[in-house]
Amino acid sequence: MKFFTPFLSVTVTSLFLQSCQPAVGKKVLLVPVPFAESHWMAQASLGRALVNRGHVVTALMSADSLAERRSAEFLFETFDDHGTRARLKALESQVSNAAEMSLVGVIQAVSMLPLEMAKHCDFLFGDGELLQRLRESRYGAVVTDPFFPCGAILAAHLRVPHVVHLRSNPYRIDLAATGVPQPPAYVPDSLLPFTDHMTFLQRTQNVVVSALVSLLSQWILGSNFDGLARKFVGEDETLLSAMSRADLWLYQTDNVLDFPAPSMPNMIQVGGLNVREVVPLAADLETFVQSSGEDGVVVVSFGSIVKTMPTERAEVWAAALARLRQKVVWRYTGEKPAGLGTNTKLMAWLPQNDLLGHPKTRAFVTHAGYNGVSEALHHGVPMVCVPFFGDQPSNAARVVARGLGVKVEFSTVTADELYQAILHVLTNNSYQETAARLSHLHRDQPQSPMERAVWWIEHVIKHGGLPHLRARAVELPWYQYHLLDVAAFLLAVGTAVLSTVWYSCSLLCRMCCRKSSDKLKRQ
Repeated sequence: MKFFTPFLSVTVTSLFLQSCQPAVGKKVLLVPVPFAESHWMAQASLGRALVNRGHVVTALMSADSLAERRSAEFLFETFDDHGTRARLKALESQVSNAAEMSLVGVIQAVSMLPLEMAKHCDFLFGDGELLQRLRESRYGAVVTDPFFPCGAILAAHLRVPHVVHLRSNPYRIDLAATGVPQPPAYVPDSLLPFTDHMTFLQRTQNVVVSALVSLLSQWILGSNFDGLARKFVGEDETLLSAMSRADLWLYQTDNVLDFPAPSMPNMIQVGGLNVREVVPLAADLETFVQSSGEDGVVVVSFGSIVKTMPTERAEVWAAALARLRQKVVWRYTGEKPAGLGTNTKLMAWLPQNDLLGHPKTRAFVTHAGYNGVSEALHHGVPMVCVPFFGDQPSNAARVVARGLGVKVEFSTVTADELYQAILHVLTNNSYQETAARLSHLHRDQPQSPMERAVWWIEHVIKHGGLPHLRARAVELPWYQYHLLDVAAFLLAVGTAVLSTVWYSCSLLCRMCCRKSSDKLKRQ
């Protein structure tokens, strides 16, 4: 017995330690969006975290992507895209200038994106040697972004557990694929700048836009990708059926910033996973920041797409920034504005996360892309939002609703209005106090968002998928999901009952009337 007790203790301890070990050494395939560098940055951060846990991560992309996306941490599988990525990036640039385009031009650019992505996907599947290597690699999981629907088809083709990583999807395919309800009474569409407190007109617009965009998106995606799904997954398959097989949906949402909405068990919140530990600034940048004294620094950046602007707008911005007492670090690659102030430093690239985490930073002027907004939230920096397109207006609406900052319109704001907006955020203590409070609330989690994302991916790999977390809703025909068959049955029963009662009452009335008539005749 004396020998058995320590033996049992050692055995239990050993089993416990084994259960705590990660699913090390597994292969993970990343299928990023061929354009939209902000999407790639978030997915690459997730990939690096998996590498740090001992996994072997391979990124699948076109050959011409390597010059921009090559990373020592990853392996790469490439294919010839015959110029589709270049055309996609050109369309992305057009959409980013939506404020200067006609409505018809915007619609044309947006509708061309799925067509070019389908061609890009077709070239991917057309590389037989590549597909053979992917099948032989036996990946433990495929991580995709639904903005590039090809990843779902590839995961279904390889018959590998599928993990989806996204902020929101402009095509709404995630809602259909998960079966999650989105009540338009209080869940604003991701393309609209509304909050969960909507007026009657806003709710009406929310219903119409959500319904139309969902119907049009499913038709556009289906017409472009269903053929690929039938060819490479199965004759009865569609893009939606391939997407609905996803085991895990990692949403870059956060209860502190985003509004509450229904979710499914396989939908996990990982908002802020792109935020990393702050590292010291380069010597010259640190010197510039420190020269701000007690006034501090304002960081200005419009993300990876909008790096320049028309000369007229650039002069408006330069004039507004020059009036600030603070030093300004502005990510800008265009021609130097004539009215640029001595307090402003232009940079082609800036360490955004490290600047936002610097104690001298006082405010962040941003296009309200989610990566920047989540970094500002984490570090407790108030914002001036200048949204352009996509989910940026809705992100800006959340910033304003939470008291984290204000919003201005890029195309119409004057130099004085811009200056006053930035000054308002800098001098009104409520913004700094709210940012600090929400930053503390956001950080107060049992796991960091990245740790949570990695744990769930390893959970998927360990168990070979999580089909038990998928809602039955995705398998139901539309009329069953909306209970139209039940409604029709209840209507038929109700009609039959009411008809029977009506007929019975009518019959009794006629019988009573007949008896009264006969009695009168006898009298």
